[in-house]
Amino acid sequence: RLFGSKPTSPNAKSGFIHLDDDRDDPSSIPINLSALQRTIETTRDIIGYPTYDVACTLVDDDYMEEINGSTRGVGKPTDVLSFCFQDKFVEAGVLGEVEFDNDDYYNLGDMLIDVDYVKRRCEEDRELHEKEGESKNNGVGNDNEMVEGEVVSEQVDPDEEDDDEYEYEYVEVEVDEYDDRGVAPAMQYEYDPEIRIHMLIVHGMLHLVGYDHIEDDDYELMVVREDEVLAELKKRLGDDFGVAIRLPSGEAEQKI
Repeated sequence: RLFGSKPTSPNAKSGFIHLDDDRDDPSSIPINLSALQRTIETTRDIIGYPTYDVACTLVDDDYMEEINGSTRGVGKPTDVLSFCFQDKFVEAGVLGEVEFDNDDYYNLGDMLIDVDYVKRRCEEDRELHEKEGESKNNGVGNDNEMVEGEVVSEQVDPDEEDDDEYEYEYVEVEVDEYDDRGVAPAMQYEYDPEIRIHMLIVHGMLHLVGYDHIEDDDYELMVVREDEVLAELKKRLGDDFGVAIRLPSGEAEQKI
């Protein structure tokens, strides 16, 4: 049963949040579902659709790999997938009119989050950053790192040259600064998988209201909005998204 309603209706009410943990062993990486529900509810409010239903399911690698393969043709797990219920958008972040004015159609869609995958990425990022820190402490630079105004060597393939000799061509590359906007870079130094899942909610829910990052222009819009929503979310819930706060007994850790 869905409970979404038209935002402008005099009887408008908060939409239903269906939050479920479908992992085989939820105890392996415990997730505070009540805190996650608050993040979903608050994010939904920030993006302007508090009367719409939304669903989120925590899953294992096998299921995520299956769905990622069947829907995107990518036969491996990923951190989050969003399936938007709406198909009419005025612009990114602004939904068009629903097809039918009834409760079932005021629905943002579904999200899947692979908890094991998120945990592995946390461990990989931590290991990478520890190695980078050791390299810096030992005075060893990152050979792949680009800095502003760096001169990059580009070797010409000798097979493509008519002459027996070939040379290196040097190109001046202008690198203003790394793009550190949006959820992805913000997560890199967050090694707690539970907190990182809350950050992924922002990314996933923005997809549900029409944001994307395939084209450069769309990417620009999305990362700016991600930063805005993340900042407001932390302002309301705290930097840890309230994961240490639990609802009164009987309300927390239940399938919502």
